[in-house]
Amino acid sequence: MNQRLRPAISEPVVLMFSRRQVETCDVDEPLACLRGLTANRNAALEFCGRVSLVIDGYNDDPRELFEIPEVRAYLKRLDQEWPYWFFFLSQADDSIQMLESCLCDTIEVIPGVASIDRDQMDHALTRHFGAMNRLRQELNLPEEICGQIAEGVMGLIHNAAVEGIEGEDYR
Repeated sequence: MNQRLRPAISEPVVLMFSRRQVETCDVDEPLACLRGLTANRNAALEFCGRVSLVIDGYNDDPRELFEIPEVRAYLKRLDQEWPYWFFFLSQADDSIQMLESCLCDTIEVIPGVASIDRDQMDHALTRHFGAMNRLRQELNLPEEICGQIAEGVMGLIHNAAVEGIEGEDYR
């Protein structure tokens, strides 16, 4: 098992947003929790790479989360207040992909394959990597860990990218 991913798999921390929170855009409780992660160096290191995002209450909705305007608005509001996702989100699940697809204009090309606006994605990645670097400086976090996280995030983004879809079924 990749040692960097071990805590996310063996000791995950689930940050769950209820449908009620999403629909009322109530970010107070999650923001308090998220701000606790960045309160000091020890907290940041303890929860590094362990947080999984879960949005509850849309299981019966046939749309992808990025297709639900309330979910998109909710995550955008959280992101405006707290941009330090990359240091804390698990790379062992789809939390990063889900977040970025909700923050950027995203469409489903075919079932299970989404297309994200590249300019918006570049902006979101720059914002989140910049926030991680500020956090590293403010809390004196190990540069090596941030480098490993950055490599992992870029690997996730690269692996999720599809250059083109071939075949008559997709035309």
